[in-house]
Amino acid sequence: MTRRFSISLPDDVAAELDRVENASAFIADCIRQRRRRDTVRKMLADAGYEITEEGIERMRRRLHELEGRRRAHKLEERRRGRAAS
Repeated sequence: MTRRFSISLPDDVAAELDRVENASAFIADCIRQRRRRDTVRKMLADAGYEITEEGIERMRRRLHELEGRRRAHKLEERRRGRAAS
């Protein structure tokens, strides 16, 4: 069963929906992802882990740095492979 909603969105969010083929499916997926994230955060909090915005941003930076190193390593491996050929 489905229900119909009429909503108002800020321009930047509406622009995002303009780029997707099925706005309803996109919004439903976003809500499900948010629900899963909230469930995981609650489970972590119940286990004694404190999730903060600062901690999340710190991990994002760390993951970004690690991804950069991984890309550089793969590029170096490709260069070595070509040099050996």
